[in-house]
Amino acid sequence: MRRLYFALAALALLSGPTVLGAQPQQAAQKTAPIEEVTVIGRRPTPVTPTTSYWVEDAYTTYPLLGPNFAQGLVIWNHADYYNSLGPAVPPIRAMEGMAALGWDIVRLQRNSRIVQRRADTWNLEVEDVEENLQKQIDNARAEGYARIIVAGQEMGGGLALEASERVEGLYGVIAFAPNTGIEWCGRTSHGKMTCPEDQPLDFNAEIILQQTGDQLRLVHPARLFVLFPKDDAEMPHLRGPMAHEILGQRTDLSYLLVDETGGVSTNTGADKPEFDAYASCMDLFLQPDLTPKPGEFHCNSDEVPAALAEMGVKPHGGEGWFGYSNRGQTIYLELPSGGRGPAFYGWGAGANGKTRPGFRAVEPKVSGDVFTAALDPDRVMRGVHLGVQLRLTIDQDDGTRTAAVLHRLPGNS
Repeated sequence: MRRLYFALAALALLSGPTVLGAQPQQAAQKTAPIEEVTVIGRRPTPVTPTTSYWVEDAYTTYPLLGPNFAQGLVIWNHADYYNSLGPAVPPIRAMEGMAALGWDIVRLQRNSRIVQRRADTWNLEVEDVEENLQKQIDNARAEGYARIIVAGQEMGGGLALEASERVEGLYGVIAFAPNTGIEWCGRTSHGKMTCPEDQPLDFNAEIILQQTGDQLRLVHPARLFVLFPKDDAEMPHLRGPMAHEILGQRTDLSYLLVDETGGVSTNTGADKPEFDAYASCMDLFLQPDLTPKPGEFHCNSDEVPAALAEMGVKPHGGEGWFGYSNRGQTIYLELPSGGRGPAFYGWGAGANGKTRPGFRAVEPKVSGDVFTAALDPDRVMRGVHLGVQLRLTIDQDDGTRTAAVLHRLPGNS
């Protein structure tokens, strides 16, 4: 049945989007085919214009740490498919945050201008990605990387899920808005149909829907993160309910699922501020020091032990509150029992991983349900109790304010 879906997808590809006339990117000319790369991070030799696949470091600002120092290795698959722009497009911001937190990030690049000329593109590209991905994983394991994550966005997310069905021993899989790289026959911004008039509007969407279900049944890493955003340009159908049903029946993996109700919109939503809190939660979910139980991982509760450890929090028996700021930063606040004594304030690394986590005592001034506390001479924290929530604003050094919504932790933290 899966091959039938792929065959339908191949037919759709033949009448798919027009290939853009983009020129090969300069970055691709400084890289090497994956089969020539035997050491992660080694500077490869130039390649010919016919190179289909190669590997390169994701960030010059975050040189690879190597297996002895990195938390693990993340192999990124880009989103684009028909126009050769993919190799030049950086991974989403959350990947840079992971790099800042000590993960090594490399990119499995695809020259889609070559791949797209072939018939049955999806099937053949899956086979090619799987083959090249396995080579890279074998190289990484030979070097000593114990934790390997395969990640991607849109078509790259679909390829990561698909290829990872058959790759054994993965620490994690990350898929942002996964799809097959074929449009769902909606209308363009100019009102023109993107598929033949006699083809149902959801023709390609049904292929992606069925494929996603198959992937979620068969993928088998230790930890899985999937984002299904609202208003996905490639997928008009909701995939969240199906994903919850399928993954809820699996007892062999831990998963963090952000579905269409999570407040993240469009295929590029993971690059926007509304994803920042999920990025921080994802970082904690993937943290080697945390061992999540099989089943669904719930943000704002299951990650709390790892978040408090990251901040260096030492509870003092007061009233504990936890949540995320509008900048994606984990926030902990412990108010004194009986309203007397110091409060304790903790903050995490943030979605970009660049903030040094910390924990400190502050002296609150309480007036009913409202309190203030001076963090520095020119920085003030303000809070108000709203039933089961605690809302904070925190002055920043740049003159802006951060807002956070915290929820009461059970028991004495």
